[in-house]
Amino acid sequence: MPAMAGASARMMRAAFFEGYQCITVRDAPLPEPASGEVRLKIRYCGICGSDVTCYKTGALAGPDVILGHELSAAVDHDPAGVWGPGRRVTVFPSGIGCGECVWCREEKYRFCLNPPDRVHGGGFAEYMTAPARNLIAIPDDLDDRTAAGAEPLGVALRGVELASPKPGDLAYVSGLGSIGLYTVSALVAAGCRVLGADPREERRTLGLELGCDDAFDPTVRDPLSTAVAADPHGPRVAFECAGVPESLQQVFEACGPEGVVGILGIPMAPVFLLRMTLKEERAFSIRGPTRESMRRALDLMRERPEISRVMTRAVPLEQANDAFARLAAGDGGIKVLLQPGG
Repeated sequence: MPAMAGASARMMRAAFFEGYQCITVRDAPLPEPASGEVRLKIRYCGICGSDVTCYKTGALAGPDVILGHELSAAVDHDPAGVWGPGRRVTVFPSGIGCGECVWCREEKYRFCLNPPDRVHGGGFAEYMTAPARNLIAIPDDLDDRTAAGAEPLGVALRGVELASPKPGDLAYVSGLGSIGLYTVSALVAAGCRVLGADPREERRTLGLELGCDDAFDPTVRDPLSTAVAADPHGPRVAFECAGVPESLQQVFEACGPEGVVGILGIPMAPVFLLRMTLKEERAFSIRGPTRESMRRALDLMRERPEISRVMTRAVPLEQANDAFARLAAGDGGIKVLLQPGG
């Protein structure tokens, strides 16, 4: 019996993205931290829009693939002894990197030219390992569920920072899913007037609760005329957060001349860019947050507790495939969290 107990203690449950629209929860060996790594016990891990895109397309699937990067966790084991057991943290998802190329020397590990074969398991598991350098402490007065939003809110804050709006500027957000609602929160914190657009009433309602001046259905009201009615110059900044080509097209149409467009969704089709050229708009996309934007996200969630409303439900890890299927079908909620211990 003792031997069996010891073997059991070295196993965990994890959700493996094995193939096209197929996530299987099964036992897996407990990961052991390599040099410079820490093992974490996952409290919550959010399902990102990019995770759903992978699920819908089968991209990145494999027998040993574990997705999940929006997480809150507790330190389980730090071989270096720097992080004490039970310390609550979130993780900056920078990637590992070779440590030697030009990008790694600049600490931009996600752009590594020679990424190592070994990759970290994701947060859709009871445990994972992460580089100690990527851990960010969660403030004592912020709960685990809310703190799991530090990564996507950090993306929104970084996007708004790159767009550089001024207080009082009109901003337009197309798509009021989780990243869109976090972007609304970041724009409101920057002092902007915000127009939000989404076909779903419950998302528009939440957009208004988080600070939108107006939230409308873009299939009923024209985004360009709505924006010009709010400000003759049109929006100074505009964000595509739906991941839909038609949405991105509307963003270019609605954004004002000399405006800035941030592409935070993942549109999977071509877009006609003539209007962007004629209006001399600038556009950018980003791959993730910075450490600093994630720290600011933790602070903003403490200052504005209503941001936690973006997280509509948490489900046990065993229901991972069902949660993904519902999100892919469009009826699964806004931000859904997997709870490995729940």
